[in-house]
Amino acid sequence: MTTSKNLISELEISELKRLRQKRQNLLEECEPEDAGLWAMLDIMTLLLAFFIMLYSSQAHMPQALEIKHVPTKIRQSVESVKTPAKPMKKSYESELDLLTIEDRLHQVMKKSNISNYSVKVTENRLVLTLGEDISFPSGQAELLDYIKPALTDMASFFITEPGYRIIVAGHTDNTPIHTSRFPSNWELSAARAMSVARFLIDCRVAPERINIEGFGQYRPIGDNTHFLGREANRRVEISLVREAKKSENYYDSF
Repeated sequence: MTTSKNLISELEISELKRLRQKRQNLLEECEPEDAGLWAMLDIMTLLLAFFIMLYSSQAHMPQALEIKHVPTKIRQSVESVKTPAKPMKKSYESELDLLTIEDRLHQVMKKSNISNYSVKVTENRLVLTLGEDISFPSGQAELLDYIKPALTDMASFFITEPGYRIIVAGHTDNTPIHTSRFPSNWELSAARAMSVARFLIDCRVAPERINIEGFGQYRPIGDNTHFLGREANRRVEISLVREAKKSENYYDSF
């Protein structure tokens, strides 16, 4: 670019010298009244050369290039603001699916004549809660026979919904436990979750779909100072969470 500017400058200077020499020669041969005319032509020539130089310098200014990029940056900013619309649609569709599953699961539980349970959709997951009195003997992790038919029906239902991960979580109240098998409520809650998960697997639910969690007394839903609150805290929760597909991105998995 510097070489091009130098060539333009040299050509302009050369042209000015040529015109000046031509004017001098003509002035020496013409009448005095013609001198003013030639002087006016010289001024016009100089002005023309000045505007040519001014245009050439402005055409290569970096500011002109920077101005061209401004609309693109603004357009990119506007497009980035519009992007989050897609995950909102996916989240809405996922919640509708879970509400449909909730209705179907209620029908499954009614056939089992189980009363101490609840089903709800929360935070993009469906949560089925089973009370201790229908699931386990006090302080133990072996399933009661009373709950096994209902778990069998649940397993059949879960098999029809392969797109969901199954999370089994055990919970207890804050009553201390110190036995050789369960040194604390941590071990008891985890063992109860394991018993439910193992039963589902025996009913042909794919083990890779199941996660096990034990929270002990640290996720209470009731008041541990009252016997009804402690009873509510002794529970097992079975959650269904939509499994993210490999082809989906981060937002699509919600």
